[in-house]
Amino acid sequence: MSKKKFLNKNLYMVILAGGSGTRFWPLSRQHRPKQFLKILGERSLLQETLWRVRSICLSRNIFVVTNAIYRKKILQHLSGFKVPNENILLEPEGKNTAPAIAWVTARVHQLNPDAVTVILPSDHFIGNRDAFLKNINEAVDLANQGYLVTLGIVPDRPETGYGYIKTKAINIKNKKIFKVERFVEKPDPKKAERFLKEKKYLWNSGMFIWRTDTVLNAFHKFLPQICHLFNARSDHAYVKTIWPKLPSISIDYGILEKARNVVTVPASEIKWSDVGSWQALWEVLSKDTQGNVFKGDIQFLDCNGNFVWGSKRLIVTIGLKGFIIIDTPDALLVCPRDQSQKIKEIVEELKKQKRCEWMKYLNNRKSP
Repeated sequence: MSKKKFLNKNLYMVILAGGSGTRFWPLSRQHRPKQFLKILGERSLLQETLWRVRSICLSRNIFVVTNAIYRKKILQHLSGFKVPNENILLEPEGKNTAPAIAWVTARVHQLNPDAVTVILPSDHFIGNRDAFLKNINEAVDLANQGYLVTLGIVPDRPETGYGYIKTKAINIKNKKIFKVERFVEKPDPKKAERFLKEKKYLWNSGMFIWRTDTVLNAFHKFLPQICHLFNARSDHAYVKTIWPKLPSISIDYGILEKARNVVTVPASEIKWSDVGSWQALWEVLSKDTQGNVFKGDIQFLDCNGNFVWGSKRLIVTIGLKGFIIIDTPDALLVCPRDQSQKIKEIVEELKKQKRCEWMKYLNNRKSP
């Protein structure tokens, strides 16, 4: 008889799924953001995140925080994962990460004062699930010692597109722990080269692990204007009335940069990417011998290093090197791969011009 696997009843997963994903325009729109796209396989990025953690967490201990406008899509994408409907928290509007985390923390703490929550973005790529779960278990052990824990990614290149964490190794009870000295904004190329050589800096992944009582104490100390509003209630009707009063602030800036009990678990083997742009997606996908990624009906000649995503029509490319082409039924994007971070600027311009294409697909036609 096989032994029944017992899951940690005090472990809770919190998936933040309210982002708009503007850097993946035109495939991603406000009404269909990045976390709902199946860009890595048969599952959406949100479903990949849920699948990744389901072996270590009870379904009833999974919470999802999203924008109220995504309610129907969230229900569709959670189908089959047995996440209770009451565990889906709908923000009236985006207020960055601190208010969302305060809300879900208050809700979980009411259910279980001994809870440890793992805060995860819904739209990241992790290539090595086993290594990731091992790092999470290390972080949970530290969280149960009263630390606020981040998952830091060991850099393999002088990346300028990520924020960094400066660490200091200390020994506590004959065990090495990496204390966070400070958070660093996205560096210029020269600083990124220095960070890589010094080996004291990690990429800030946006993944956090802590006990609910530990982080609630930090909220009371550093963001009381958020925390005290959740002292009495955390139901949707009440939250809708207080939400306009909350500041828009990140958990990094509001708490982690100020707290003294922040440590990190260096993750070197999980093959992580925040998939923050078409360029970043090109980096993690399988390529042909010329470095191309092709999705759809594509014919090409003398091309290398391109990312071409088709819709319903034939796309022909000749002599292109290092380009992104994304074809959807109502919009076509063409740009050099190394310029893909600027797509966000174009989306902002479309918003100013009141063009519908930034928000939804026109003519009710669906993209692949």
